[in-house]
Amino acid sequence: MHEILTLQFGHFANFVGTHFWNSQEAYFTFNECLNAPKPEIIHDTLFRAGVNQRGIETYTPRLLVYDLKGGFGSLKKINRLYEETTGEFESTWEWRSETHVQTPYPKNEYLQNLEKEEEELISTEVTENVMEIETEVKDFKLDETVQYWSDFNRIYYHPKSINTVMQYQFEDEFMPFDIFSYGKNAFLAHERDLDSFDENFRFFAEECDAIQGFQVFTSIIDGFGGFACSFLERLRDEYPKTAIESFGIVENRSWASKEQNTYYKQILNLSLNITQLTELSSLFNPINTPTANQSNFNAWSSFFHPNLNLPYHTSSIVAAVIETATLPFRSRHNFTSMFDLITQLNWRGNTKLGSLGLALPFPISSFGEVDVNKLLCTENNNVIQDLSMTLNGEQNASTILGQSVVVRGLPDQFEPLTGQSPKSASQITAEIFKRYESLNSGRSSFFSTNVTYPIPNSFPRIFRHLNSDGYVDMSVPNDKHLSIHSVPTLSHLTISTKSHSFLHQLVNMLRNLKF
Repeated sequence: MHEILTLQFGHFANFVGTHFWNSQEAYFTFNECLNAPKPEIIHDTLFRAGVNQRGIETYTPRLLVYDLKGGFGSLKKINRLYEETTGEFESTWEWRSETHVQTPYPKNEYLQNLEKEEEELISTEVTENVMEIETEVKDFKLDETVQYWSDFNRIYYHPKSINTVMQYQFEDEFMPFDIFSYGKNAFLAHERDLDSFDENFRFFAEECDAIQGFQVFTSIIDGFGGFACSFLERLRDEYPKTAIESFGIVENRSWASKEQNTYYKQILNLSLNITQLTELSSLFNPINTPTANQSNFNAWSSFFHPNLNLPYHTSSIVAAVIETATLPFRSRHNFTSMFDLITQLNWRGNTKLGSLGLALPFPISSFGEVDVNKLLCTENNNVIQDLSMTLNGEQNASTILGQSVVVRGLPDQFEPLTGQSPKSASQITAEIFKRYESLNSGRSSFFSTNVTYPIPNSFPRIFRHLNSDGYVDMSVPNDKHLSIHSVPTLSHLTISTKSHSFLHQLVNMLRNLKF
């Protein structure tokens, strides 16, 4: 089965996770005939089948989500899929009683529409495709209404997936969850009170037939880094040789000013997390959301223009690079396991710190026109969004020890230009992979598929000059927001000397700290 269990720790990590799971749902196809070919994406890798209390079959993510009290927004632990339909409760208590009910966080128009859509789908048996077409043309103004990651969530989760860290309140100014050791202590208290590792983690892990690994999304400059490290220490005791790929995520706007003491807390948190997560993980990828200060900002923002101050936008970029880079783990053809890919990248055995880059969208026209010379970070005006962790400006890798390149969304054959033969995906990918081979990496993994990156209607409207299929079309004006269903993308995962440069910067900053 090659299952993967996903672990999410922290509020921004859950923003990323929400985009990730919404994209997984977008792969689902409905009402297919029995003789239809099997989908390229193996859904059972990330999802599990089950039955709820009413005997209804369910299909939910194999996932544990951790956030602070008050950080879940309108999301309930027991959702509509798992609510029990029982009769009205009759109390035998004879004395006076009072009922206190906390006002729930209100659902925005998008979530209300999803519920209405679901009810109509059940009552009228309208096909899924029709319902998607009806909702995608409507603008729900998510840029203004998204406050929590649950505000754009499309997925039903199993009750055991939702875990609240009760010791801390979300956005509490008087008792912030902002220190690594707070997270360590919170994990101990959480396990003492709820024993969620045995109750919830084992529930998902022990039902797997042949688990290939764990993927971890976690914040690394606040308390959730310590929480995640303590969790993985416990996990490593149970699964000492199973692959763990961790993504340590920092939202760039969450960095404090260097003149503030909070900044040095964050540096200490980052240092402790990198030390422990690198040791506990098979591969650890620290990620910093992109900034407008990157030298190639004008190049990669030509077709993709996010608001870098909105977590709803920046998390979509991180989710896209993770989803694309891990696609070989879930593919039916050319499948590569998490363990095999990590082993190939870390062939030296002691290089466990990775860096990620992304082309979202991969800038190619419907005729197959693309400039492969703009796909390397070393080139001027390259279109790669560098998501690697930096402290003092950008860094260029001088030596790449291992790399994994994933190209997706290229059709088997492009539209022909007048008087020319149509280009094929194999021609284009050969050119792309040849360009990356020029980096003289110690080990390289190349993967391509015609499966595009899905764009559900929960995704921010930030693409420019693209047609409805996600291909570059300069005739589409900037202010025209077409209903884009999918886009081609490219991810570049490397193990390189860039990580050494970053660690050197971090060590120098620690030496200059004054306690």
